[in-house]
Amino acid sequence: MGDLTFDKILLLTIFFVPGFIYLKAYRLFIAETKTDFSKDFYEAIGFSFLNALIFSYPLFKIHNDNFIENNPVLYFIFLGLIILIAPIIAAFLFHLLSKKKIFSKYLITPTKSAWDSFFSKRESYYVIVTLKNDRKIGGKYGTNSYSSTYPIPKELYIEEVWELNKKDGFVKKIEQTEGMLITENEISTIEFFI
Repeated sequence: MGDLTFDKILLLTIFFVPGFIYLKAYRLFIAETKTDFSKDFYEAIGFSFLNALIFSYPLFKIHNDNFIENNPVLYFIFLGLIILIAPIIAAFLFHLLSKKKIFSKYLITPTKSAWDSFFSKRESYYVIVTLKNDRKIGGKYGTNSYSSTYPIPKELYIEEVWELNKKDGFVKKIEQTEGMLITENEISTIEFFI
């Protein structure tokens, strides 16, 4: 194997790193299981080449006319933007676009379940959780509440527990409540109220 020179390291970085950063960033935006690196390899390389193609003119400009000797700090800032920041922005934008209705007829939604889709909105609701033993729990699912995402088993934490009347109306918050954690094997249905 030949000596590793700056030029060889730079080529490896430009044509390999952005794809892996894109995949890691994208998986932060969606619920995803850990995947085998060998399955990601070609996708990462493909994105890296696409990234290099999109930024080919800026890459050409910063590698000509002694740009690196005259502006070393600016060179590494531009390179960092192209290799590190651009893939993260691309992953975020693709995630946003894939959730838009106009694109949903052309793209498969990255959301793994209706559970993940609904709770990813992070909106506040009053809820009635009916357990498998027919017990009903009223509560507030608010900004301090939590629901797990794929692939973790479904769990729901409601930050306030409320007393319900016989007609399933919300009467009052139970004093000194710190909320309730309910696991998926206990849940039959969840009703949401504004």
